[in-house]
Amino acid sequence: MRDRRIPARTRIQGGTEERLEARDGGDVGPGGPGEQIGDGLPVDSGAEGGLTQAQPPFVHHEFKISGDALDGCGGDVVDGGLGPGFRIAGQIARRPLARQTSDHVVALLRVDVAADPWSGQLTSTFTFAMTLGEDVSRQIVTYRPRTSASVWARVGPQVRAVVAASRPASADEARQSIHALARLATWADASGIPPRPDLWLRTETIDAFVLAGCTGRSPKSVLTYRSLLRRLRDALVWVQRGEAPAVRMSAPVVRDAPYEAAELAELRRWATHSAGRRRLDALALLALGAGCGLAPGEIASARGTDFRVTGAGAVVFDPPDQGRLLVCRASWERQLAELVDRAGHLPLFRPGRKVAASRNLISNWCARSRPDARLPRLSARRLRATWIVDLLTDRIDHAVIAEAAGMASPAALAAYHRFVPELGRRQALALLRGPRR
Repeated sequence: MRDRRIPARTRIQGGTEERLEARDGGDVGPGGPGEQIGDGLPVDSGAEGGLTQAQPPFVHHEFKISGDALDGCGGDVVDGGLGPGFRIAGQIARRPLARQTSDHVVALLRVDVAADPWSGQLTSTFTFAMTLGEDVSRQIVTYRPRTSASVWARVGPQVRAVVAASRPASADEARQSIHALARLATWADASGIPPRPDLWLRTETIDAFVLAGCTGRSPKSVLTYRSLLRRLRDALVWVQRGEAPAVRMSAPVVRDAPYEAAELAELRRWATHSAGRRRLDALALLALGAGCGLAPGEIASARGTDFRVTGAGAVVFDPPDQGRLLVCRASWERQLAELVDRAGHLPLFRPGRKVAASRNLISNWCARSRPDARLPRLSARRLRATWIVDLLTDRIDHAVIAEAAGMASPAALAAYHRFVPELGRRQALALLRGPRR
């Protein structure tokens, strides 16, 4: 049988390949019955990659493999020269970022076993090959941080290699991961730490970076960096290295402040007097955020067919995949009903966009469509906070608000209570007394 050598690399694009560190192999499954290794899977072309390669993940141990580990694997057995070798085609699960669905990446595992002619010891070499998508590959290859060219020349190749080897599930995940690792690598270079991924991905290095290298950043941003870096570590570090335990960190939960009534009225007037498509998009953003309390992702995906208008004029948010009770506030229902009728099966916000949704769709639009300087900047999160605080101010049951907001529990409303105005004495007495029975 002809032996097709599989490199310990992740092909990213344009002939550029990266070395990929192996995990424990427990999440690599066999191919289906009769499944063959397709030509589309990466094979050794003999070409050198353009990026700096990490060390190959050799595993030295006394050769012990139980029958359960390999029985029925469906791979091809090949002549490894000094020992047997085999290949297994399957999939590896990818843990997604928050609010993203999990998926799998097609992978090819090759195991070669070599015998030392002098000692008789056996060495097992595990090799993974996986191919990233074009958009993910482009995000990694074209990334350039805001640092000096000389520093990036020292750390950039290894930064790209680590992110490529972590098999990001999307271009957005690749962008976030390479940004976080580039910041750590730049800080490590200034701190005298050699440009080596095995040192970058130690828990003590990550913790030192977020504590000393992220000064001036908000606590939430610091924890985001740490989370991204620990995800990279979890994807690649599969051996015990005697590292210090991770430092426990937390950040206070800070909610966006709601708009004042006068501010919201001015924003509504600005939107109404805007022209063309900007007028419709601004009104849709305001009605869906301040009128329905939809989260940014829900605003981006909401279509006209997700709403129904009752005979009384109420506009009910009723998408097919959700069962929560949500009705638009009366002060926004007339404009929302007009937008729903105009949109039909298209999105209410930015219906002419070429992609279904993107992470920065709303924030980018708000940055380009800022009202005049005397008005506050539009924010979908502040609009949602305004809707929540208005309901809390009206003393609506917390369980009803939480369900309408899509929250798991009314406890999530606690962070908004500081924005709720206190009751006057007369109103408090009336509520405590209650109606006559």
